[in-house]
Amino acid sequence: MNLATFIIAQADAGGGLISTVIMFGVIFLIFWFILIRPQKKEMERHQKLLSGLKAGDKVVTAGGIFGTVKSVDGPLLQLEIGRGTKIKIDRDKIQKMQEDFLSDAEDGEDDDDGEEKDDD
Repeated sequence: MNLATFIIAQADAGGGLISTVIMFGVIFLIFWFILIRPQKKEMERHQKLLSGLKAGDKVVTAGGIFGTVKSVDGPLLQLEIGRGTKIKIDRDKIQKMQEDFLSDAEDGEDDDDGEEKDDD
């Protein structure tokens, strides 16, 4: 192998480095828009929900318990889950408001045969 061929091969390898860096940049942008950004928005929405909780709000916990907020005491909430049945729960364990949870569940319902059923 002569010296000129070796120098040309070295120059071509440098171009490969630039294309590799660009490829990793594109991959990072794809991950940003598909994974990181939506997760960050969801966390902000959840924090806004938790900071706005007040007595009378109907909520669903992360464990799937439906209840009504009776009182807010710092990081603790008193949740009424049935007539006269109250529990204390960590504020961070609230997942959604009931109306959001129920509307999400209705949107996700699909019939097996793809036809709508009449409730008449």
